[in-house]
Amino acid sequence: MIKKLAILTFLMLHALMLHATHNRAGSITYKHISGNTYEFTIKTCTKSSSEADRDELEIKWGDGTLDTIARVSIIASPLYDVQENVYVGTHDFTGPGSYIISVEDPNRNAGIVNISASVDQRFCVQSELIISPFIGTPNNSVIIEDCPCPEFACQNLTYCYNLSAFDPDGDSLAYSLVPCRGEDCLEMAIGTIYNYPDDIGGGAMSIDPISGTLCWVNPVFVGEYNLAIKISEYRNGIYIGAVLLDMQLTVDDCNNKPPLIEEKPDTCIFVGAATSIPFSANDTEDNISLFATGNVFSLPNNPGIFTPVTGLMNVTGFFNWTPTCDQALTTDYQIIIHAEDDNAEVKLSDLFTYNIKVKLPPVENVVVTPLGGSMQLNWDVYHPSLSCADFEYKIYRRIDSVYNYSECCDPMLPINMGFVEIGRSETNTYIDNDLLSVGNKYCYLVTIINDKGVESCISEVVCEKLKFEVPAITNVSVLVTDVVNGIDTIFWSWPKLLNQVNFPGPYYYELYRNNNFDINTNTLIYTTSTASAIELVDTFYVDLNRNTNDQAYTYQVKLYSNSSLVGTSSPASSVYLSSVPNDNQLTLNWTENVSWYNEYYKVYKEVPTGSGSFVFIDSTFDQTYTDTGLVNLQTYCYKILSIGYYSENGIRSPLENWSQTHCNIPFDYTAPCAPIVAIDGDCEKEETYLTWTNPNNSCSDDVVKYNIYFAPFSGDSLTFLTTINNDLDTFYIHKDRGSIAGCYYVTAVDSLPYNNESVPSNMVCMDNCDGYYALPNVFTPNGNSVNDLYHPLLPIKFVESIDLKVFNRYGDLVHQSNDPMINWDGTYMSSGTPLSDGVYFYVCKVNVVKLAGITPIELNGTITIFNSK
Repeated sequence: MIKKLAILTFLMLHALMLHATHNRAGSITYKHISGNTYEFTIKTCTKSSSEADRDELEIKWGDGTLDTIARVSIIASPLYDVQENVYVGTHDFTGPGSYIISVEDPNRNAGIVNISASVDQRFCVQSELIISPFIGTPNNSVIIEDCPCPEFACQNLTYCYNLSAFDPDGDSLAYSLVPCRGEDCLEMAIGTIYNYPDDIGGGAMSIDPISGTLCWVNPVFVGEYNLAIKISEYRNGIYIGAVLLDMQLTVDDCNNKPPLIEEKPDTCIFVGAATSIPFSANDTEDNISLFATGNVFSLPNNPGIFTPVTGLMNVTGFFNWTPTCDQALTTDYQIIIHAEDDNAEVKLSDLFTYNIKVKLPPVENVVVTPLGGSMQLNWDVYHPSLSCADFEYKIYRRIDSVYNYSECCDPMLPINMGFVEIGRSETNTYIDNDLLSVGNKYCYLVTIINDKGVESCISEVVCEKLKFEVPAITNVSVLVTDVVNGIDTIFWSWPKLLNQVNFPGPYYYELYRNNNFDINTNTLIYTTSTASAIELVDTFYVDLNRNTNDQAYTYQVKLYSNSSLVGTSSPASSVYLSSVPNDNQLTLNWTENVSWYNEYYKVYKEVPTGSGSFVFIDSTFDQTYTDTGLVNLQTYCYKILSIGYYSENGIRSPLENWSQTHCNIPFDYTAPCAPIVAIDGDCEKEETYLTWTNPNNSCSDDVVKYNIYFAPFSGDSLTFLTTINNDLDTFYIHKDRGSIAGCYYVTAVDSLPYNNESVPSNMVCMDNCDGYYALPNVFTPNGNSVNDLYHPLLPIKFVESIDLKVFNRYGDLVHQSNDPMINWDGTYMSSGTPLSDGVYFYVCKVNVVKLAGITPIELNGTITIFNSK
């Protein structure tokens, strides 16, 4: 009777599953309402004729709760026996977190080519919602304009499709193909339950990760296929959520050729500029419907316009839009142009993705005026007719620019042109007094940036020089390197354009010094004698008794006319050299604070060390240089000579300045590269074998030993096991532990005194064979010293413990044991009296040692006791 009831139950369940074969496609999207409250929209595409029509669905919120939400609309397509169902519900989340929202429903429709036994596979879609105070404005998911319900492709013809998804928050989207999901919303196993459509149907399927356009080039086999598209969202490079769409595509044997859209390059347009872009499509056989989708058509204010058109063989439609300031974004607007035919056999389509960048126009009429030691910038008020709000001006500067870049749609940025942002302004004026120097040509450009981080095209580049009315330091050079008796030499150029009527003599200079590069701690160290003519005043100084070994000094010169300050030079420091030791090399690095332009640097090395004789070894445009091929633990000394100039005429050139002498010792701080490890084992001998490559044969030259790390179970932290003190010995046997299961990695270690250890090698793991534990079905506890004790058949392999229970035929427990050897003498456990002859029943849980941990195995059977001698 029980068996009959089980069979009846199975048949009823199977019949219910057959009635539920209806799910073809679906997705879950969401939008933020307030606080931690979100509204969710579920769309499913189902078979209209199915008896399993759902007027409500169960949704799991990802926080341990679930609800049932009702259907709010149905859009039917009787021609294809499908309908789009829309369900809407809201949920309050308790706080920040990552939530997986999912809907699971039996079942998929039968006959899906790339899903094994599809009629028995559950259908599931999900989305991920991340609530976090660190992402800024609460996230809204992508909006999917097009519902793939249904989609058709022709055998041996290329099929392309785009969901026309867009992000209402302007976040970046990334598309990828992933396996469909089934029971418990887990990915279906690839190769057994699920295969990607082109793995079964032939041809080649791919999806553009940026535009989301899916193409299947020349599918071979007809039938229905399901695939899943994951749409991931990123904000400022950070992942903030995703939507998974499951869709069905039918490949038919058809002769219809799809329409063809005429492609054109992407464009860039200005805010406030009226734009009209034509799009054309043709079909040699059928009528065409041309329409467009995309985020630009769903803007809450001032959306773009594309009026759908229909015609025979050739049609043209126009996209029209005049974007406003608040519609300038860092990302592109995406327009998907669709062309669909009306073929009676099967309707086919073509699509084209078109990107539009909306740019803020440039700031106009920038003017730079020298004012003493400053530059004043003015420009036109930013395009009043555009009514742009919530923006500020950004001011950039560089020395002696050769750029005047005006192509706005090109991705060239001020920073790529060598400009540095020096300030911002809310008005159309700015004064630059940031340590400008006579002799340099300063070039400026101006942009605006709005509250969304969108920056305008750059203005014209405008350049000016300060008037040569203040002194300019030309040299700060280290003459002697010493901790106590070091010497700096300082030279400066007298101001050639000084107005001696406005600034009459007598003249003199004051020289100020500060430690390192801190100009806020100036100390007066020298005052020149006076002279009636400016060109007769001394313009050099030798600064004695300095610690030039451990720091650089920065100097400034002030010019006085008749005891009144005329002006101050820009600060200038000596070149300060340091280094970083490593294996057989020293990396030299140097810094300076100067107002002229250092074009390149010469590197000098003392040969031999201690001789005081420096030889030129190389030159570089960078402020770093690595000297290789050195001997570890030996001393090497260097000096740097900078070669520079001012862009102003009348100042001598080149400007040559020495750094201090700097010495260091190469030391091996570089760890060897890691070996590559392989693993094997012998279950009979209970031995694990490790072999690995010798890094000295490929990517290292100083490995002397290896460290082996081990964990008995996967998921455990690996700890130190042993050391192999021979770089040529790359084999290890791990034995005498009753198991061969475990995970290992190996590191390489170089020689003393360095003892650098490599990063871990690849981790390798070995599992035990299935544990061997068998129980006999008879024993004779009759005292004849033969088979008197009940124990397992030997040998026992990989058994950690057991839980054995023996019962008589009445169900009474007569013996139990946790010892794998058992050694039962056939007596009753409670009284110690011998059991009578007969058949007894056992249940034994054997705890087997496996890589994943202690794994129980259930054994059961009978034991026959014979007490007769």
